[in-house]
Amino acid sequence: IKGLASYFGGKFTEGSEDREATSVMIREVDRLDRVIGELLYYARPSELKKKDTDINRMIEHSVRLVQQDAKAKNIEIQWQVNDSIPKIEIDPDRFSQCLLNLYLNAIQAMDQGGVMSVRDYLNDKEEIVVEIEDTGKGIESTDLQKIFDPYFTTKPSGTGLGLAIVQKIIEAHNGRITVTSVPDRGTVFKIFLQTA
Repeated sequence: IKGLASYFGGKFTEGSEDREATSVMIREVDRLDRVIGELLYYARPSELKKKDTDINRMIEHSVRLVQQDAKAKNIEIQWQVNDSIPKIEIDPDRFSQCLLNLYLNAIQAMDQGGVMSVRDYLNDKEEIVVEIEDTGKGIESTDLQKIFDPYFTTKPSGTGLGLAIVQKIIEAHNGRITVTSVPDRGTVFKIFLQTA
């Protein structure tokens, strides 16, 4: 569908109503592709390909991937390397996906600019904690209990699967994720991973 829409779109003059109609078709196909992809990803069991991973390097790399999105919305990203964090056996691709989903949610929550902070540390239970904090619009307390539920979303174009997938991946790593939020002040997601 997308290929044919692109082909026919090229036959119409720039700025015409027909050209715009084909652009709408292409965008809708992309949206459907994303929705179906997330649905399939959520439905199938998580098969992890774990390996010893330097979580600092992974966070550093994942933060770079969203820097342009943040810059476009006047958002400052604060990230500091914590060298006391040991390597951990995780699936780096799946864990990166979790981080990116959380970063993009944070960026979308800050329409007027702001700060996204990413930090990691060892807590007193010897768990690695990865914190993603934003200074965005926050989440209403009535919605807070539902944000990990599949298909729950407060975004007009959201699928409601992003955070459900994040939780599924974290739990597949025998970890857990928590969230605290204050409306108009911001949100903090914390991922807890066992070191042994």
